[in-house]
Amino acid sequence: MFGEDFHRARHNWLYNATNSQPLWFAILALVLAFLLNMFLQGVAAVAIAPLMEGGLTDPRAIIKGTILGMLPVAVLTVVVAYWLATLKGGNARVSSALHLPRLGFGGWILVPLAFLVVMYLVIIAIVVIFQVDLTQYTPGANGESPDTGSAGLVKEAMFDLANEPRLFWIAIPSVALGAPLVEEFMFRGPLFAALAQTRIGRWGAVLLTSAGWSLMHMTEPLFSVALIFMMGLVLGAMLLRFGSLWVTMVCHGAWNFLFSLVTLGVAGQA
Repeated sequence: MFGEDFHRARHNWLYNATNSQPLWFAILALVLAFLLNMFLQGVAAVAIAPLMEGGLTDPRAIIKGTILGMLPVAVLTVVVAYWLATLKGGNARVSSALHLPRLGFGGWILVPLAFLVVMYLVIIAIVVIFQVDLTQYTPGANGESPDTGSAGLVKEAMFDLANEPRLFWIAIPSVALGAPLVEEFMFRGPLFAALAQTRIGRWGAVLLTSAGWSLMHMTEPLFSVALIFMMGLVLGAMLLRFGSLWVTMVCHGAWNFLFSLVTLGVAGQA
């Protein structure tokens, strides 16, 4: 049920990735990958939005087009980012910690489940301590913003897509596979390894990559950005513990998939 690496991770930190590229090049590679991703998302939006009501004149249709095209965009971005990680003497597989850990069937179920539990405990703690009203961050049934302001472009678009089941189920692979694939590779792949080799060390790399990842989501409300930062810290710790980017991608994907199902349920009830 549980593999060798699952048992080893109970007592040791298994992360041992290194990046022989200069730090400046790892940062440059991240910037180039990010710009490419944004460009390709724009292309996807322009190609898909005209097929929906409102077309290119409707910002909501553009956002939905971006989400629907996210999976192929993510794959193309990661292919280029992986190639960049091979330049300047780099070994992309090593610097990205892409070896598959031996967690066993039980480990691959328990680890993502534990991640989800931890994250929901974090949310509950934040809500209770800071008296957060979650209705302020929940869109209406058609994706309309709450009275207090925007609930976030992606969240509102997903609620809107929930009214179109066929499109929504096309969007789920983009959200649950595409987003984790490209975001984990960019922030906890070669750049993470390069940062971990500097004076700030591994935990400094966790902090900086979490901050960078959360800043990428500045179109979302501050509460959501704060949660993404906390999630980055947890994912960074899991990367250090299990030593594989596959673990963080699976956990990230599990979170996004659960978010999609909750969105479908909440929008349907509304």
